[in-house]
Amino acid sequence: MRHGVKNKKLGVNAQHKRAILRSLATSILAKGLEEEQINRSVRTTLLKARLVRSVVDRLVTYAKKGDLSARREAARIVRDPKVLQGLFNVIGPRYKNRNGGYTRVLKLGPNRPGDAAEMALVSLVEDEIKAKEAPKTDAPAAETKPVDMVKGASKEAEN
Repeated sequence: MRHGVKNKKLGVNAQHKRAILRSLATSILAKGLEEEQINRSVRTTLLKARLVRSVVDRLVTYAKKGDLSARREAARIVRDPKVLQGLFNVIGPRYKNRNGGYTRVLKLGPNRPGDAAEMALVSLVEDEIKAKEAPKTDAPAAETKPVDMVKGASKEAEN
């Protein structure tokens, strides 16, 4: 029986699962370091996306701490030295005022053709942070006209 067992197997053994999550987390963090806004997310299956979300959130929390112990814990997962340095120098300070929820998982439309697996995009949450940091302008908002919900009401109003 599986009473209280919360871990998903992914159909592979433990070492392979750990390697999958490590490489996926490293690629998400590497995409998060890119300067361009286009294509900053990683496409994977929904189950892997949900599993890697906790790994990436833990890594960003280590990066926010920034001490030697946290760096060593993160180095156990992120094996690429450039990504590890970027995690602590760029990503950690970026989220210093955020208390969790550093990743976003978006479901994609149709399932994968080969095996009908649900697909998802995983990315670091950055749009909201940049929107908060951007200075607000005092320009007035454009006026919007209310839309009638009844069909044909706009045609009758024009006549």
